[in-house]
Amino acid sequence: MNKLQALLIFAHDYVAKSSGWRRYALAFLLGVGTALTMAPYYLLPLLIVGFGGLVWLLDSAGSHPRKYRISFLLGWWFAFGYLYLSLYWMAFSFVHTASGPTQAMLLLAMGFIGVAGLAGFIALFYGAATLLMRHFWSDHWTRLLLFVVCWSLAEFARGHVLTGLPWNLTGQAFAGVPALAQPVAWIGPYGLGIIVLLLAMLPALAVARGHADDDRSDQRLLAFLRPVAFAAVGFSLVLLLGAVRLALNPVTYSQEAKVQVVQPNVAQADKINPELFPQNFLAAFNLSGGEVLQDLGPEEELYIIWPENAAYDYFQRDQTALDLLQEALPVNAVLVSGAIRVEDSPASDLRYFNSLHVIRDMQVPDTAELRQLQELNLEARQRVIIGSYDKHHLAPFGEYVPFIALFQALGFDKLVPLNNSLSRGDGPAVLPVGKTVMAPIICYETIFPGRMYPKDQRPDWMVTVTNDAWFGDSVGPKQHLAQARLRTIETGVPMVRSANTGISAIIGPAGRILDTIPLQQAGAISSRLPVAVERTIYDRFGNIPYFLMLFTLVSIILHRRFTS
Repeated sequence: MNKLQALLIFAHDYVAKSSGWRRYALAFLLGVGTALTMAPYYLLPLLIVGFGGLVWLLDSAGSHPRKYRISFLLGWWFAFGYLYLSLYWMAFSFVHTASGPTQAMLLLAMGFIGVAGLAGFIALFYGAATLLMRHFWSDHWTRLLLFVVCWSLAEFARGHVLTGLPWNLTGQAFAGVPALAQPVAWIGPYGLGIIVLLLAMLPALAVARGHADDDRSDQRLLAFLRPVAFAAVGFSLVLLLGAVRLALNPVTYSQEAKVQVVQPNVAQADKINPELFPQNFLAAFNLSGGEVLQDLGPEEELYIIWPENAAYDYFQRDQTALDLLQEALPVNAVLVSGAIRVEDSPASDLRYFNSLHVIRDMQVPDTAELRQLQELNLEARQRVIIGSYDKHHLAPFGEYVPFIALFQALGFDKLVPLNNSLSRGDGPAVLPVGKTVMAPIICYETIFPGRMYPKDQRPDWMVTVTNDAWFGDSVGPKQHLAQARLRTIETGVPMVRSANTGISAIIGPAGRILDTIPLQQAGAISSRLPVAVERTIYDRFGNIPYFLMLFTLVSIILHRRFTS
């Protein structure tokens, strides 16, 4: 018996003998460990430990009189540990509303309690999944397929129910290696999650096959090695196919357009201070243009990207802001900026939108003013807003507060920039930007696969503006970038991402990160605009391939059940 086999058998026996609170504590720790497979850690071997250990716990619960209750709680505790470590960074956003150290500590504590409540609620989906598994559980290898189907459906549900929160889906574990992440171009993130689950759980099956009285026999050793070999071959195949797709889709660049990404690095306490709004505006303005303008040809266009809410509402109500752009930027420079858009509602109350504006030079109409400018040999142009997009998928407690009267009393309403809920936009859209068509995306919207733009309006590129300063130097901004990376692979469309404090990036259409500005640093990066690749299967058909995968797995399970 080799050492690996002995180690796995020891681990299996330890898990199988756990009982009472220890089995739930173990499930929680396995979930916490599995969360470390996500950005920025990507400790992929912990996938095997986490999901394999959960399979063993479910195996051991099968003979218990309360097996259904235990199975539900095993799934819940595992998911709670996974989700709590995945979402803990949300608690830091509460601190920025504090008026002093004492309130900051209180709000931070309440933030962690709130995150625990959120994680506990989402974990109910996974508890329901393991409860359903228990009804059909068996000793046969097809129980792994049953696990994959039920777990994946729970994941799909939590990504859609009550507006959804598809943060750190299982397939996200492969986002750190572009070659491993390429299957999302064909089967989407939920389909990739199926592959990750299968590969992670196969080694757990090895112990069930190899654990026998005569562990030294060649036959038993071969039975032990077979599932491990299948997992290794499957992983290698995913890596190979991904590498081939990357090789077939090299990064190419437009010869007519350049982009500049601006990261002003405004601290969140300053970002929400109205007295500092002009200073915050200038922080982005002073980083724009510069050396990139020196190499800009007369027939080329430059697209400058500012982050979420960089301009507040200055472009609507303050001509000075537009005049500054007019003086600093040439006619072929277009600004894409996050801003607050204000409009009058029929009830005469102001409505506020988290928006993105496209601002460029337009020719002055043929008027007396135009003729006067021409006589003075001055350019007849003015900088105006030519298009806007309003965020449609608002973040709860960040952009609207349910039961706002209650939370105002607790001080949480200040999480919303305007002390009032923002209004929703109409939905995904595309906007013309110079010679290109762009899909605008604001912050939280990046995490929802398949919703970057209308299905029949594929853009040339995507722009994400965001502000992750709420979450400091935590894993939140890093995981947010990793999810944006998957969106480019799913669609085959490049993305330019401007984040207030980072991580800003230019991402190629196959998930290659071409350039970044590190977290909590001010700066600007520029490049020629990457060109989109051929439309992907996922972009054409959405989750249909994923549901076909689920149908195939269910068919195998049913075939085994009715033919054995």
